Amino acid sequence: MSAKTFVALRVDCDPQTAFDVFTKDIDHWWKQGPRNRLIGNRPGIMQFAEKNGTIFLQEADKRRPDFVVEAGKVISFEPGKRLRFEWRWPMADRNEPVTIVDIGFAPAGQQCRITLEHLGLERLSAGHPGRNGLNDNRFKPMMTHYWQAHMVSLRNRIKNIYGPSGASS
Repeated sequence: MSAKTFVALRVDCDPQTAFDVFTKDIDHWWKQGPRNRLIGNRPGIMQFAEKNGTIFLQEADKRRPDFVVEAGKVISFEPGKRLRFEWRWPMADRNEPVTIVDIGFAPAGQQCRITLEHLGLERLSAGHPGRNGLNDNRFKPMMTHYWQAHMVSLRNRIKNIYGPSGASS
């Protein structure tokens, strides 16, 4: 049986703008704090960065830019349409499987509908540190809440930049 989380919301801009804010402005909307950031309490910069022709979601230490923690590599990068990347918890054993975060950007009238699915959660062991000791019935809702908080933060960032009508301010 597959286990995934699903979050959907609408933002007041077109899909290309939503995609650009998601990817290029991620450090400004991705929630802060050790539960949300890849390098914990260290001050870092969340970013999509290219290395040897591959794009990675990562966080670089502000004080030591050579200290980088990767969440995973980007599998699909379709501006204005889709973003799909691997997700690996930084504190997880390297033998643990990666999961996949799949984000769609679609026009919805004058807005953009963003859908986020976090796939493959069933592959994580019972002792996986990302589970925080929770069984499936509690882990999936926790992950849904995690992504909902990030997507609301993204929507708020878009509002701050473009205003409620999606027009650049």
